[in-house]
Amino acid sequence: MVQEKKEKTDRRVLYTKMFLKESLLALMREKPVDKITPTELCRKAEINRNTFYSHYYTARDVLNEIEAEFSAQIIDALKKQLYAESINISQMINEICRFIYEKQDFCKILLSENGDAAFFEKILTRGKGMIVDGWRKEGVSLSDGQMDMFFAYIVTGSIALIRQWAKNDMKNTPAEIAELLERATHGGINGMIEA
Repeated sequence: MVQEKKEKTDRRVLYTKMFLKESLLALMREKPVDKITPTELCRKAEINRNTFYSHYYTARDVLNEIEAEFSAQIIDALKKQLYAESINISQMINEICRFIYEKQDFCKILLSENGDAAFFEKILTRGKGMIVDGWRKEGVSLSDGQMDMFFAYIVTGSIALIRQWAKNDMKNTPAEIAELLERATHGGINGMIEA
């Protein structure tokens, strides 16, 4: 009996959070998350403010939870590459592009002016150690400080390319974008390998 009641409560909480998340993303099509008030979000989700405050404090908290779930899904999809003995950068780039394409409604919002571009930087930074190790194996011999700057350069350029893809309504296939990212990245890496 107690288990059944807890299960019903959990289901209600899940539905409430789902409505809040969907409503937030809909509102973010119009304006940045930090300009969305809890009252506005509750009105959109048709949920009272007391219910909202039992789960979150701000609209940003809702976005943080969405991003955490999305990040966990990407990491889960990339686990094989991230924990392999030798990282396959090409395969990893393809997986990321495919995943972004599959979640394009959400990604287009995150990559828009109203979104949180730093989110993608955080995701890419999670694999930094393995990526840098892969570059070092390819012959890139930069100091740690220089490698940090080079990594930042590659990440920033990659995010800009993905943002442009989203802005163009993701008309290119994930494979085409992955190939473009890989070529740009590889060109940068080749420029860093000492002869």
